[in-house]
Amino acid sequence: MQVKTARRFTISRAIFASSLLWAYHAGAHNEGSASDERIQRVESELLPITATKEKLRSFANIRDRMRAFGVPGLSIAVIDGGEVAWAKGYGVVDTSTGLAVTADTLFQAASISKPLTALGALELVQSGKLNLDEDVNRRLKTWKIPDNKFTQTQKVTLRLLLSHSAGVADIEFPGYDPKQPIPTLVQVLNGQPPATNKPIIIDSIPGSHYSYSRGGYDILQQLLVEVSGEPFESFMESKVLRPLGMMHSSFRQPLPASLVHLSATAHYAGGQSVPGRFRTPEMAMAGLWATPSDLALYVINTQRSYRGASSTLISPVLAKEMLAPNKGDRGLGPVISGKGASARFGHDGFNEGFESSMVGYIGRGQGAVVMTNSGFSFMLIKEVLNSIARVYKWPQYDSTNQWPPSASITQQEVTTIPHSILSAAVGQYVLDANTVIQIFARDNRLFLHWPGDGDAEVFRTPDDRYFCPQLTFSELGVPFLRFAVGSQSTVTELLADDGRRVLRRAN
Repeated sequence: MQVKTARRFTISRAIFASSLLWAYHAGAHNEGSASDERIQRVESELLPITATKEKLRSFANIRDRMRAFGVPGLSIAVIDGGEVAWAKGYGVVDTSTGLAVTADTLFQAASISKPLTALGALELVQSGKLNLDEDVNRRLKTWKIPDNKFTQTQKVTLRLLLSHSAGVADIEFPGYDPKQPIPTLVQVLNGQPPATNKPIIIDSIPGSHYSYSRGGYDILQQLLVEVSGEPFESFMESKVLRPLGMMHSSFRQPLPASLVHLSATAHYAGGQSVPGRFRTPEMAMAGLWATPSDLALYVINTQRSYRGASSTLISPVLAKEMLAPNKGDRGLGPVISGKGASARFGHDGFNEGFESSMVGYIGRGQGAVVMTNSGFSFMLIKEVLNSIARVYKWPQYDSTNQWPPSASITQQEVTTIPHSILSAAVGQYVLDANTVIQIFARDNRLFLHWPGDGDAEVFRTPDDRYFCPQLTFSELGVPFLRFAVGSQSTVTELLADDGRRVLRRAN
């Protein structure tokens, strides 16, 4: 059902932006004033996802954990009491320059762009220019969603696009390096050169089920352009970013020269920078550049909207629609998790060389944003969020997604890898026709090199199983592996617990 607002909020955007900037500056944003004892606790009370038996439940320092994960730079903003309590940067912007990360350093937000794009769509719903439950092809003019057998009885609507249930096929969008030509949005939608993706199509009945789809937000971008009559990046600046007080953030691709000096360089885990510093992603789905402090203003605005504050971008009615879980626990943009007092909204982001996470409690003014300039950094982000949750007493928070499986603590006990395996496992392994994984030993430890992400350590459990925490949510899709050793005393393949082959030796 289309949301009907009783009245149009008439508060001026200047007053609205000022109110959120007050929430930003009211906290200890200045890094020089970071004397709060809780900041030191957050920094020193990370619980590593892996630990030897004697170090289980022992805390570690954030900088040590950054070195362990091979992450050059990290930035945090913590929300408490409905304001940005503090923000701080760690490590370096670029391993080649050594320039320090600050609270003002810009990172690619990757898929955290989606909730911001969704907020732009909801602003158009509030102004009466869009309808959540109307066939979006009625508003699309330059390009339309191709009709097929899946759209005969159910059309694609804005609500379905926002909640990833529109039946849009999920395809790969690798982004573009600085030397590649950037396609137009219509070229992306049609999968035409210089776009490198396949055409965006509907491959299941809209509304039938949840299926994460990056391409759905390309359709959404085209819809916003058609309806607003503005370039997407200009619309988002004038209707979302600046009203929220996100003064550093931008959807512009490439990044404007005035902001380049604030931007972090993308890295692979281990410290090697991405060629050309970073890739250019599609705007609406993954193109936002932001600081954690700026993204925290989105979280604060959403919390205030939900509880009925007047000086917000959308009405309480729309905010409740946005945060109501649909299929797959998706709201209209954000991911929804937890129940009751622990109900939360947020999103994660993964671009090449950038990873991030944003979370906010729906019913209370708490949350955080953590951003890094490294691949394979998501487990570090989880450790940081868990530390914040413990220090600030977040209710029933657990960012580990039950990793390891059925564990009663947020750590997995690990033990020494035998020298026989250290030598036997070294080599190249094949995942599929396009992915070759290099396993290597260093300092009596085992690592794998994953193309596009970098180096990640492989650990051994006391029952002789192996795992890589960073891959728990990635391509392998299984938590634990066993090494199969052949007649030549070399590992021939890596097997899942059920005996299924996951990787086979290539040489």
